[in-house]
Amino acid sequence: MATTIVAQSLGTKYLLEARALDRIRDVLRGGGLVVYPTDTAYGLGADPFQEKAVDRLFAAKSRPRDEPVSMAVADIADIFRFGDPTPIAQAFCAKNLPGPFTVVLRATAQAPPPMVSRDGRVALRIPGHPIPRLLAKAIGPITSTSANRHGQPAPRTCEAAREQLGDHVDLYIDGGATPLGGESSVVDLSGKQAKVLRRGTSPLGA
Repeated sequence: MATTIVAQSLGTKYLLEARALDRIRDVLRGGGLVVYPTDTAYGLGADPFQEKAVDRLFAAKSRPRDEPVSMAVADIADIFRFGDPTPIAQAFCAKNLPGPFTVVLRATAQAPPPMVSRDGRVALRIPGHPIPRLLAKAIGPITSTSANRHGQPAPRTCEAAREQLGDHVDLYIDGGATPLGGESSVVDLSGKQAKVLRRGTSPLGA
């Protein structure tokens, strides 16, 4: 049965005890799935370097395998570790990240193969929420797709995520209601001009 870790709020920050972080690390490195809060919706995390873990994520969401998911990283340096640092991408990320945006870039050789689309692109986030950034810094990049069944609403609370995914997930991190709700805006920065692929709860959605 899936267990829940409650993240204690400290104003705009959250506290995860060392043993809780160890538990999360063990689950992810063991190929498990973790639900966690972001600035938009609750996300579903897996180790993006483990093909079986990513396959399990797609099965939990009932998401078609040909619809790639994004991953959350700790900082802009990691964005350009996995994605091509074009001038337009560098300018956009410097201005807008961390925040409710997912950027699509040409994948570098270091990008996890399960995260790379058929046309060689990768989607990346630095959420404007401390928990996913903490996890990415302490453990490594994690997948960042809404913790919902495919086609269902993106959950703003841990309870809503559990109602959809249940015991398909190994561990839930409850950080209360997410600040924004909805989904991130997806911006393709792989070419010479930015292209909005999805308008979310960021200013692009206004």
